[in-house]
Amino acid sequence: MRFLYVFALCLLPVSFALNASPAKAQTQSGISNQLSARANDVLRLLQGEEIEAEVFDENFRNAVPPARFRTLTAQVRTQQGQAVEIASITPRNANSAILKVRFEKSIGTVNIDLETAAPHRISGLLLTGFEADAGSLDDVIAAIDALPGRQGLLIQQLDTAALPPVAAIDPDGRYAIASTFKLYILAELDRAVRAGERQWSDVVELGPKSHPSGVSQNWPDRSPVTLHTLATLMISISDNSATDTLIRAIGQKKLAGIVRAAGHHDPDELRPILMTRQASALKMPVHEILRDKYLAADPAERERLLTEYDRALTLDSIDPRVLTNKPNFINQLEWFATPADIVRLLAYLHRNASADTRAILAINPGIGQDAARKWAYFGYKGGSEPGVLSYNFLLGSKTGKSYAVTVNWNDSSQSLQESELLALTTRLVNLLAEQ
Repeated sequence: MRFLYVFALCLLPVSFALNASPAKAQTQSGISNQLSARANDVLRLLQGEEIEAEVFDENFRNAVPPARFRTLTAQVRTQQGQAVEIASITPRNANSAILKVRFEKSIGTVNIDLETAAPHRISGLLLTGFEADAGSLDDVIAAIDALPGRQGLLIQQLDTAALPPVAAIDPDGRYAIASTFKLYILAELDRAVRAGERQWSDVVELGPKSHPSGVSQNWPDRSPVTLHTLATLMISISDNSATDTLIRAIGQKKLAGIVRAAGHHDPDELRPILMTRQASALKMPVHEILRDKYLAADPAERERLLTEYDRALTLDSIDPRVLTNKPNFINQLEWFATPADIVRLLAYLHRNASADTRAILAINPGIGQDAARKWAYFGYKGGSEPGVLSYNFLLGSKTGKSYAVTVNWNDSSQSLQESELLALTTRLVNLLAEQ
């Protein structure tokens, strides 16, 4: 669940992009002189040199003033360390290329466009993401395992039964998974549509409302919305109000059934499936008595208490500062699964999901389009809150292999540095695409 986090499931920590005058396509096998020179300018800019006036064209400078650009690049240096060198230049034409920039902590991908006429100033610059500068899959796994807190990871090829995992860290450990739980809701919707019990075009009223992330919390109360629209919002931008609407529309009995069918090792861990509003409200100090009773109850009693408590667990009772400041009850009030549970859920979707469901999973690749383009199919759903990160992928390679990948990081003592795990996960996914 993403609390007050402008994310839209695009995991890039910093992104700045402008294309004021895109270069016209040309055929060129090598690297033009202007690309070589401007690539060096990009390195200097990322290192903090104040050369914007001579390097960027006027349209770029008007859209992204030098002071703003320097703020953005300073954020990059804080997260990734100093830019060290241009590792590679892959030209698209004489005035456009993809640069790989080596930072102290990672390798960044930068798309660059130049003016077509001399002096070929930079007209477009897009920093699309980072991956760890690690040599092998084993190196990446070891780096993830060395992070503070607890890590749970599992990579499983899905094409043949009983294959050993490609890689694993604590695959049977219990982890808070945040918005990853929304995959169970998608799986139940998919099952119901395939069974003829529902249609994607079925309309329900929006509500109950939750807090961001998402957009539908700003829509009119009780807006008529299709199940397909709600599912799309829930998966592509982790919309919490869409999620809570679907939980209400589906019901706890059906949700409990899909948790069992998808192979969760302890289905009672997700019984009942809390709405995002309910989970957040129960963490508030004002609801301490309700929280203690809820946590002490068995699954059947939790279901009863949740119905009883629902009117008290209002949006007005949620203090966003409690949710965004530090980890808060992530070992008690959350959605829980093991990496093996998540891989079984992804495998269930791989076996059963309709084309519509697969398309919804592929809307937002999470770690960026550069990584997604290496795959024939790239399905993603993530989750985060302070102390919790969960990245999950259903992948189809261009050589015909299918994989389920889950990477989880929990730390109840401190918020996590998302850019660290993001860079490592991006490198992991890119290396897997090469196998």
